[in-house]
Amino acid sequence: MARTETLVKLVAAALLGLALPAHAQDAEPAAEFWAAREATIEGLESAARVRLGIWDSGVEPALFPGQVALGADGAPIVRGYDAFKQRQDTALAVLPAALLERRAELNDILRALDDRDSGVDSPQARAIAERLRQQTPAEAAGFDDALGRWSGYVHGTGIADIALAGNPHAEIVIARMEWWHGSPPQPCWTRGLAAREAASVADLLGFLVDNGVRVVNMSWGRAERAYLSNLKACAPDMPEEERLALARYTVETIRAALIEGMKAAPRVLFVGAAGNAGSDMKTANPATLFALPNFLLVGAVDRHGRATEWTNTGPEVTLYANGDRVPARLPDGGPSFPSGTSMAVPLVVNAAAKVLAVQPQLDGAGLRTLLERTATRNGTGQPLLHPQRAVEAARQIPAN
Repeated sequence: MARTETLVKLVAAALLGLALPAHAQDAEPAAEFWAAREATIEGLESAARVRLGIWDSGVEPALFPGQVALGADGAPIVRGYDAFKQRQDTALAVLPAALLERRAELNDILRALDDRDSGVDSPQARAIAERLRQQTPAEAAGFDDALGRWSGYVHGTGIADIALAGNPHAEIVIARMEWWHGSPPQPCWTRGLAAREAASVADLLGFLVDNGVRVVNMSWGRAERAYLSNLKACAPDMPEEERLALARYTVETIRAALIEGMKAAPRVLFVGAAGNAGSDMKTANPATLFALPNFLLVGAVDRHGRATEWTNTGPEVTLYANGDRVPARLPDGGPSFPSGTSMAVPLVVNAAAKVLAVQPQLDGAGLRTLLERTATRNGTGQPLLHPQRAVEAARQIPAN
């Protein structure tokens, strides 16, 4: 989700714990590269439903009629945690009324930033660039706070829209989490919050598995530097070595919870985002830096299948998908075109769900292997997702 340079530092210590790209690679029109690789799954009227976990900032269920998993009470299956890591089972974050009243303005700003950061020379992109240029420091701080919270609020809905596209056999279960906000950030990070964060991660992972999810979308990483950024802003007197120790403890505690939960769920494929700092994974050190047969880390290339400067890389990143101006919807149903590894992940989840509609017997490791095996490499060696080949390969697997 590439919005604006002013948000790079904000979002690194905000909802997703990921630094986001300031610019897409170029300003050319969208190519047919990815459209030619798309998969369709007609003729599966009797296929079983494939449940996807949207583990993100929340989803607007009203946008997806018939594709939100419902509980015995007929309500969407949702579990959530607020920024203080307390249970708050709402499909979307609970925001101040004053911020919600600005939804139309903030959505327009996001779309303008999508254009600007993708190199689209639209009147909206020029207007937002001029607005940012003219802001006073106080205005910039207020702008960053409001837009940072709104970007987090809408993020999961766009993820769900991408993951569900073209697949009437898929439905979502919503696992919601929030991050800190404001300047200085609230809450200020502590060892107690780190423990609660890890406990909430374990709980949400178990919740998704217990509700029959087969593929989990994790467009986040919980990077070490995000926690360092929080502490630098809100605890400036804390010695640097203490900040580093707390950040590392947080990452390692969350990582342990993820590994334990994923090992216990071999039928599920978990798909994580590599991140957008333009570094190797070891330097970024997200909580998702580990290897398991049913866990897949996804990087981003552009809409022509070419390498970007901003995606994180490394041997741990075994599949790449488009992360450049990916069509999605905002909670009001309006369009957006965000960029980042956050958007590459649901494209992989979408392909995985279509494969499962064809071959539901695949477990998490088998699904990952098929997606990797059917990838093709671009000119610089990145293995690129090929949904069409993946679905075709799934059709050739003999039924048990």
